[in-house]
Amino acid sequence: MTALDTLAGLILNAGCREETLVSLARLEGRDFAMLARVEVAERPDEDGVCRLLAAGTDGVVLSGCRSRADIQKLDVMLGVAEARTGIAANRTRIYAEYGSAPEGLLSPHRLAEASQRLEGLIFDGLALAKAVGCKEPARAPHQGVAAPVLVGRANVVLRAHEAGVPAFEVLPATADAAATRWALSQSRNDGFASVVCRSLEQAIIAGSE
Repeated sequence: MTALDTLAGLILNAGCREETLVSLARLEGRDFAMLARVEVAERPDEDGVCRLLAAGTDGVVLSGCRSRADIQKLDVMLGVAEARTGIAANRTRIYAEYGSAPEGLLSPHRLAEASQRLEGLIFDGLALAKAVGCKEPARAPHQGVAAPVLVGRANVVLRAHEAGVPAFEVLPATADAAATRWALSQSRNDGFASVVCRSLEQAIIAGSE
């Protein structure tokens, strides 16, 4: 499971407990991908990333992506982590997440051919709303969405198209099944291939659609 073109994804942080990693990786019949998060603003925890890769994660989310240079730096780090953990070279895919670093959405540089690992772009509307100071972040993609979030949302879909990869949207923070299914439907209607979930409950619901 290395792509999310028809799958929901669940993001895990490097500090995730070992037993949680193992139980999720071995979850019988899971229909969602397990993704590890790496923050651009912080020095990558290489040991933590190695642990996540060894546990069977399907890809790495580059949170706060600002440019193709950030993607290329992560590409190099993953090469080292794969070598350390005995994973086949270039197996680990990269998903560049936009939202917490608004400047990334304004970058004029193309993402095409930034890295052969680049598997998709992710948009986090709540992170963008917080970063630019929107007073009332939207609870769902089309419920009173602030202008910067609308622009950023469209931007990610267009940038993904230019790069030749799918776009994915982070779901609102809700465990309600109906709200999750509605948000998933809206994302797909607006050009996103699928969604990224904030909880295991969301991932199970979205993965069944």
